[in-house]
Amino acid sequence: MVTQNCPVYAYLLDGLGGGREIGWKEISEWKPADGLLWLVGRPSGGETQRWLRRHSGLPAEALDVLLAHNHRPRCTSFRQGTLLTLLGVNQAGHGEDESLTSISIWIDNHRLIAMRAAPTHSFEDIRSNLQPGEGPARPDDILSHAVQRIIARLEPLVLKLGRDVDDLEDMILLNAKGHPQQELTALRHRLIILRRQLVPQQEALSLLQQSRGWINETNRQALREAEGRLHHQISDLDSTRERAILMQDEITNSQNTKLNETMKIVAVFTAYLMPVNAVTSLLGTNVEGIPFQAGSDHSYGFFLEVTFLFLVMGFSYLIFKKMKWFD
Repeated sequence: MVTQNCPVYAYLLDGLGGGREIGWKEISEWKPADGLLWLVGRPSGGETQRWLRRHSGLPAEALDVLLAHNHRPRCTSFRQGTLLTLLGVNQAGHGEDESLTSISIWIDNHRLIAMRAAPTHSFEDIRSNLQPGEGPARPDDILSHAVQRIIARLEPLVLKLGRDVDDLEDMILLNAKGHPQQELTALRHRLIILRRQLVPQQEALSLLQQSRGWINETNRQALREAEGRLHHQISDLDSTRERAILMQDEITNSQNTKLNETMKIVAVFTAYLMPVNAVTSLLGTNVEGIPFQAGSDHSYGFFLEVTFLFLVMGFSYLIFKKMKWFD
């Protein structure tokens, strides 16, 4: 088998919790009577594609999903088995670079086939516990354990988004003049994308619990618990998104308030100078008989005009002050 960043491996389970790793030769010759087959591969793997198309006997629709790199979460039941596609954390990413990758799983009474394009570690955890009496004894044991691990690894992403909203709230409270508009927009986008991915995942898990007899009651209960945990994560995302919307509204209201204050200052200043402008405009007209004009008999015309303008400004100030326009 090939082992890279996204390993490919297969095990033949003994039904008692143990098993042994097998290669492509034994996989190609596998029959249900040989034991339970557990295969984890990559859609781009050549050997994986050849075996699936030539020897697996799976429906064509199931093969298309298993060999695709990205698929929306879904659960489809066939006569031979059930096809489940989920989204798990891509463990190849680091920090904010962590993204979600699709994991397609085929399960029936005799085998479980999982395809993922990037490492998720959900199956690797089960692989490390393959010991008699401790490991999975049935294909649905692997499925329930993998689903629980997939859902558990989504929780840090949800919590991180909540912490990011907390940090932005603190930033706004401590620095009222600096509104992180771009950061908030990017955060709201991440919230929308993650919720859009997790909602159909919950629907897929709900449909999975209605599958036929290849999932026993114990594992069905484990799947219900995983769905409930996912429901809480979606609820947390909704709460975080509402907080982000309230922050956006607060920023918008603050910006509108500042704009209104600026417009008020401009309007008051314009109104305050309007009488002065009116008087100077009249005195500047080219019409004979205007008081204090150049060439008239008023030698103190300019002084009187300036004094009159100051009186007008003082009178206007008293009126605006009484009307509380300067508050």
